[in-house]
Amino acid sequence: MKIIPVIDVMRGKVVQARRGDRHNYQLLQSIITDKYNPIEVIEALLALQAFQTVYIADLDAIMDGEFNSLLYADISGKFPTIQFLLDAGIKNKDDWNRIAKYSNIKPIIGSETLVDPVWLEDKDVKKKSILSLDFKQGQFLGDDVLLNEQKYWPAGIIVMNLDCIGSEKGPDLNLLIQIKACAVTSDIYAAGGVRNIDDLNELKDQNIEGVLVASALHDGRLTKEMIRSFY
Repeated sequence: MKIIPVIDVMRGKVVQARRGDRHNYQLLQSIITDKYNPIEVIEALLALQAFQTVYIADLDAIMDGEFNSLLYADISGKFPTIQFLLDAGIKNKDDWNRIAKYSNIKPIIGSETLVDPVWLEDKDVKKKSILSLDFKQGQFLGDDVLLNEQKYWPAGIIVMNLDCIGSEKGPDLNLLIQIKACAVTSDIYAAGGVRNIDDLNELKDQNIEGVLVASALHDGRLTKEMIRSFY
């Protein structure tokens, strides 16, 4: 199972996500770095562990449609051997093309911001993308067709419960198991709620392909030794 560190960027600085309440996110508090610049935070994470994949949420793009193209080019160029999973609030294929042009950045298509799912059937889109099925307060965020018709699903699916992010309540296992039962040909990635190594082991036991983690890395609940036990 892959451990994938998460970086949430707002107004050019890394912030700490809490329950999807984006307008009240505070600057990152971390024991592994005192920096807020995305490049420096990535460097600190890679010093903790040689992660092969890093997830980045461009919150300004997700909330307001403001792509930070300079950031995308910067991270792509400075870390050419790292695969970045980037959620930039993609709404349509034009948005997707702006992200997919980077060789080491894989676009995240979030159900929360997607306008029309039809173009997701494109073979190139399926090959190069990960779909994030987003939930909040028990509700699916997006077109129900996207949730119910697996023909739109690429090889990778993130199950994102925004209520669990930074909540210290653990992952939403019931939701993960429900989606996994439908995902015959897709790998499932868990997002939100990981507190400790017990949560990681539980997700591994459920044959989850990967897990997105932020708070537990930055506050030390997941140590370097714990992380390395998965590699």
